[in-house]
Amino acid sequence: MKNKLIYPFLFIVVLTGCTRVQPNYEGVLMKNYGREGRGDFSVVTGSQGLLGPGTELYQVPMFEQKADPAEVVITAKDAGVFTVDPSLTYQAIRTKGADIIFNYKHVGIDDENTIMDNIEGAVLNALVVNAYREEARNFSTDSLMNNLNHFEQSVEIRLKKDFEGKFFTLTSLTSGLKPPTSMAEAIERRNNAKQQAEQVKNELEVARMNLEKAKIEAEANRVKASGLEPRVLQEQWIEAIRNTQNKVIITDGRTPIILGQQ
Repeated sequence: MKNKLIYPFLFIVVLTGCTRVQPNYEGVLMKNYGREGRGDFSVVTGSQGLLGPGTELYQVPMFEQKADPAEVVITAKDAGVFTVDPSLTYQAIRTKGADIIFNYKHVGIDDENTIMDNIEGAVLNALVVNAYREEARNFSTDSLMNNLNHFEQSVEIRLKKDFEGKFFTLTSLTSGLKPPTSMAEAIERRNNAKQQAEQVKNELEVARMNLEKAKIEAEANRVKASGLEPRVLQEQWIEAIRNTQNKVIITDGRTPIILGQQ
């Protein structure tokens, strides 16, 4: 009777104590309380059965994570101050789950729902801040504004290497660089001045074209008045004489005498 009560109890314990690696997670099994260091951590898959004393199963998410670190104040090499509001996506490198658990066990990794948040706050966000601040020192204020893509690429190249060293892959990065208010206002004034100068240039070009048109029309009128119009009048005069019913006497070859109709 006693054994009949014990067996069902043991069966329930085995079922409830059985642990399984979740889909799209990498399971990491720690043995011997981790006393032997990295060698006590190994990547596992599937069900791990009943875990004994000193043994624990951790789960590392293998899907993409989104991080939104706090704003960072950066300074160019000539003391120009900017604000960066970075956002990024990353994910753990598959097969590196054991390294992640072993290296970041101190930040709180027992809950797979918060493990990445804890690693971000303790490790990854610091990498982002340092990358932006140190890379900004390679640029002057003007070059940083005029070569924003180059600056962002230099930060991204650095962070990809830094993340890989921490067993993660950086998949995307956006800087959200903001110049100081005074510089933003100066840039806006400069852009407005350029637009106004371009508008004046266009207006002057239109005025020049109108002037050229007026000159051409005036020259055409002068030519018409000095040469073309007298010839037309002469032709009309000859035609009038030809068609008149009166007698026309030409005296000097130029001035006719018109007598009354016969």
